[in-house]
Amino acid sequence: MRRHPAALALPGLVSVLCLLAATAPPAPSFAAPAATAVSAAAGTVRLSSYNICGNMCSGPPYDRERRIAAVVAEADPSGGWGADQLYLQEVCEHQYEELLDRLGPSGYSGVHSATLPAGNPAICEGHAYGNAVIVRGPLSGTAELDLTVGGEREPITVPCALALLADRPTWSCSVHLYWDDGTLAVPEADRLAEQAGRWLAEGFSVVLGGDFNHSPRTDTLSRFYLPERGDGAFGSFLEADETDREFFDAAGCPPAASACRSGEPTFGAKKLDYVFLDSPGFRTADADALPLDPAVSDHDLVRVTATG
Repeated sequence: MRRHPAALALPGLVSVLCLLAATAPPAPSFAAPAATAVSAAAGTVRLSSYNICGNMCSGPPYDRERRIAAVVAEADPSGGWGADQLYLQEVCEHQYEELLDRLGPSGYSGVHSATLPAGNPAICEGHAYGNAVIVRGPLSGTAELDLTVGGEREPITVPCALALLADRPTWSCSVHLYWDDGTLAVPEADRLAEQAGRWLAEGFSVVLGGDFNHSPRTDTLSRFYLPERGDGAFGSFLEADETDREFFDAAGCPPAASACRSGEPTFGAKKLDYVFLDSPGFRTADADALPLDPAVSDHDLVRVTATG
């Protein structure tokens, strides 16, 4: 759930969608990089999505060092989760830089996208504020998707990284959609799904992880769920927690269903955080929301295991 940071509104935003390819070389090679860039089990990946509330959750009981340590632990293969990729929302740029300083020696790369610029001391101690994606291994390209449609109180931008995942070139994006009733989030979701569709048509895999700010059966999420999940879905993605029968919505999940637009809550009693994986590229996925860490965030951390 993104809360508008105090004292910085951005009215009259231009309604545009732009894709800025930043670092892609002319003809990227996808030969397997060093061993640190490939999952331990071929075809199996571990992913983590976390809205770390890096700006608004700054006073007690929140702890800055605990926040950084918790994210770093997600990537630790010995005693931690050993995530291949991390999708982070509400990240101050200096937090992102510290994470890369800690994770870079282990072979991680990343990209941060600012939704609010640096320079306001009331925001992130004067640093830029936004979202980030961190991946194991080198990047073959980066992109920033501007999903802003106009009327949002701050831009809605999505950082994406092109890297190997399960030995396949994959566009991985950290998503944070607008927190309204869906009026703006639906066209934002359309823009995100359209770009994902273009990448799929070009032969890439796509993973979208983050805080979508809406419940599973809303119109916003219909852009991503497979049509067979019902409720008007017309997307191309598996949702990592859609097979968790313990958290099936009794009002919307048929008794015999093996997958459903439902899942474990991630923000109080609501499910707002998701990891969507393209169904052509991934066969199965499972997710768990960890218990809330009140020293880190007001969202639960989501862990995903998927097979390609």
